[in-house]
Amino acid sequence: MAETKKIKGLTRREIAAGTHPELELYECTLEAGCKFEPELYGLEEKMQMFFFVNATGYVATKNRAWNIEEQGIFIPNYKKESFWIEAGENNLTFVHIVGVMNAYDEKEFIDYHIVLPNMRGRSQCFQFTEYYTGKAGSTIESRRLVLDTAFGRWFVGMDDGEGEEAFVGEHVNEHLQQWNYVLPGSHFRYMVDGKEDEAKAGDVIYIPKGVRSSARPIGDGGIHYLWLKFASEGFPVGRDGYPGSEE
Repeated sequence: MAETKKIKGLTRREIAAGTHPELELYECTLEAGCKFEPELYGLEEKMQMFFFVNATGYVATKNRAWNIEEQGIFIPNYKKESFWIEAGENNLTFVHIVGVMNAYDEKEFIDYHIVLPNMRGRSQCFQFTEYYTGKAGSTIESRRLVLDTAFGRWFVGMDDGEGEEAFVGEHVNEHLQQWNYVLPGSHFRYMVDGKEDEAKAGDVIYIPKGVRSSARPIGDGGIHYLWLKFASEGFPVGRDGYPGSEE
């Protein structure tokens, strides 16, 4: 059973225990009006990201603040700048992603010249269609919350759709492990390696690399989830010479 901890107004539940030693994934609830100052990590240690599930409160450094006005992601500047998260009038739910950074990840991050800290709402994110949904005629909308391989082996996005035409076509990721955190408003069934189950908000669906997976709405229900994909051995180089360009 996942461990649940409470720290000064923050309830934190580990939701991917035992799936991979390089990942820590937590579902967090910060009580209304409470403040949380996360631990800081160096570039050579770990990356961390915070996905906000509901709109309330703000995240801030000593130089800048961002209101949490929609679902979106905040990425701090490693150990270079401290920050805090404060809930507004309502409790704030967020997913805390912590992943080990190796030499490959560091090089990719440095090569991308990403400016941190960075706060990006879902409406600001690049929208695209996965080949296995577009070709199948699905209306699912996919968004990248983190640019390509800017954090090396780690990248994050979300899928959204409503109704019977919004489905995730059956597919296999040969180089990627994937974790889907199911968001509010979802009502769908998913299949992983031939086994089907029903998803509800707060569930985590783990998909090992090399296995088939898909998802279909139940009736007029929705498919809404945050996804984290991880190329544990690094991305193969595509025909254009860039890692992960054909993944």
